[in-house]
Amino acid sequence: MDNASVYTTTRTAVLDLVGGLGPDELARPVAALPGWTVRDTVAHLAGVCADTLDGRTEGGGSPAWTARQLAERADRSVGAVCDEWAGRGADLDGWLAGPGAERGGFVVFDAWTHEHDLRAATGRARSDDSRAAWLAGRALPVFDRRFRDAGVAALRVSTDGVDTVLGDGEPEVTWTADSYEVMRTLFGRRTLTQMRAGRWDGDPTPWLGHLHLFDPPAAALID
Repeated sequence: MDNASVYTTTRTAVLDLVGGLGPDELARPVAALPGWTVRDTVAHLAGVCADTLDGRTEGGGSPAWTARQLAERADRSVGAVCDEWAGRGADLDGWLAGPGAERGGFVVFDAWTHEHDLRAATGRARSDDSRAAWLAGRALPVFDRRFRDAGVAALRVSTDGVDTVLGDGEPEVTWTADSYEVMRTLFGRRTLTQMRAGRWDGDPTPWLGHLHLFDPPAAALID
C-alpha cells in the first residue's frame, strides 16, 4: 500500500457514493464541516486535486483556500465536478507514485477523512478495509514529533495490537483504540468528551489537547 493506491481507492469510493445520491442528499449538511454540504465537500476534494497538480498550494488548508475551491465550482453540476476529479485524479495518482514516497501525504489524509465525513452525513457505514490502519501508521509518527517538540509526556497508543509510543520517555498511560478511531480523533472528528470516554488505563487529561490536528467539534460526531 502507498499514497497513490490509497488515494485511488478513496477517490473511487467517494465518487461511487456520490454517484448514487439524489438532490436532497447532496444538499445535506456535513456535521464535521460546519457550513458545508455534501456537494461542497466533493467540490473541495476536486479542488485539492486540481490545486495540487497546478501548484496552487499557498495557504493550503486555510479557509480562504478552501472557499476559493468551492466558489470556482459553484456554477457546475455535481456530475461535472465528479468528472473533473475523476479525470485529474488519474494525473494525481501518477504524481503521488513519483519520486519521494511521502510527498502528497496531505491530500491522502484529507481525502480519506472527508470520505468518512460524507459517509456519516449520508448514513453510509464506514469503509471496512485496511486503509485506516495504513494511514494511522503514518499519522502517529507525525504526532510523535509534535509531542517531542512540545515536551508532552509520553503516551502509549495501542492500535489493532500494535503499540506506538508518542513522545520521550516511558509512558505511564495507554490509549487503546482501533485505527479508524485513531484517525478520526487525530484529524479533529471527536469532541474532548468523546476522547475522554475512550479506552484509557489512566487519566487522559494531559494528552487530550495534543491528540488532534484540527480543533475538536463542538458537538459529538457519530460515525
